Amino acid sequence: MKKKFLMLIALAGLLLGSVNAQRSLEIYITGLTDDTLNWFRDTAFPEFQKTHPDVALDILTGGWGDFDAAVAGWITTGDGPDIVYLGSEYAATFGSLLADLDPYLADWSELSEFLPAALDVAKFDGHMVGLPLLMSPRPMFFRPDLAADAGAIPPLTFADSVAFVAANSGVENNAMTKMGFMDIGGGLFDAQEFIAYIWSAGGELYNADGSSAFDSAATAEALKFMYDRRRAVLPTELTAGLPPISGYPIASGLVVSGIFPMWNMPPTSDPLWENIAIGPYPAGENGQPLIQVFTDWLSVPAYAKDKELAVDFLKFIGSRDNAIALSNVAGFTPVRTDAWEALRANPVWNSMLDAAVNYGRAFSDIRASAELRPLIVEQVSMYLSDQQSLEDTQNALKEEYDSILEDNGYL
Repeated sequence: MKKKFLMLIALAGLLLGSVNAQRSLEIYITGLTDDTLNWFRDTAFPEFQKTHPDVALDILTGGWGDFDAAVAGWITTGDGPDIVYLGSEYAATFGSLLADLDPYLADWSELSEFLPAALDVAKFDGHMVGLPLLMSPRPMFFRPDLAADAGAIPPLTFADSVAFVAANSGVENNAMTKMGFMDIGGGLFDAQEFIAYIWSAGGELYNADGSSAFDSAATAEALKFMYDRRRAVLPTELTAGLPPISGYPIASGLVVSGIFPMWNMPPTSDPLWENIAIGPYPAGENGQPLIQVFTDWLSVPAYAKDKELAVDFLKFIGSRDNAIALSNVAGFTPVRTDAWEALRANPVWNSMLDAAVNYGRAFSDIRASAELRPLIVEQVSMYLSDQQSLEDTQNALKEEYDSILEDNGYL
């Protein structure tokens, strides 16, 4: 009798242990504020656990500086967090090592609520490998009140853009007095913007065989446009720049148009927005105007042991209510169009969102991105500053990028 009683106790212990046994999700997040991380821990996680009481959740975090090495280590060795935060261009880098989520998302009707340009960043080889989390449209901004001809806003072609910048730039005593255009870094060249102009010229970064298309006519057109626009602002490389600008460049009275992140623009409640217009990037002869949309997203590595649970969390965090809450705490734009109601009440955001819908193109499928950016900066800067011909620049970009692609297994 005693033996049977002990066996019953042991069995009960096993059953109780299995009921209380916890599953777990470890989530890697980078580049977000402490307030946002606290929102995950203190608000989102407890809410998820209401429907998943047996799941323990934890956050790993780090900076963009060690991001590539850390994520590559986890994904290539098959040992790391269950969900990994990725930047806009990283599907091309890690896509083959991420889980195909189509079987888990096929019946999720809410996927149709996501902005297509945001969804594109979380796709690889035609399959969903994650879910968008936050996005940042990056349009052009214009000051019609400062422009020589407000009716020329927005210029939608390369030719019209060069003419607009020339008409609204000024130089006296070999120094700029007014800039018809200022780029996001203030240096009259940005690598991500250059890629946008290849796209808006009707080109792509890659040929069908995966090799670089930097030798294309579209790349040549984009390069020539950037050169001509630079010379419209900066007649020679010896021309001095504007005096230091205190505050927002678009509010200085010295800059008529530019590309800036929203943190470098006045608050949307500022009356100055009555004199700021939003528009797309101009296009080449065979292309279409566009606006780059940068999207951070959550991916599920192929090594994740409980992919269904991971996708349950993605659906939860990607819900309309959480999209709104996360946007409020993180300061980025929700990726769901049905989460825009409050934003659309603001005229500035209403225009911004319309532009993202009409012109948005995902900044995605950038292969070996960590090595591509310095290559572009080095080679294109030499062309723009008259140290290298257009033909030599294209040849160098093509040759060196093909080598990078081959070394990284893309060719």
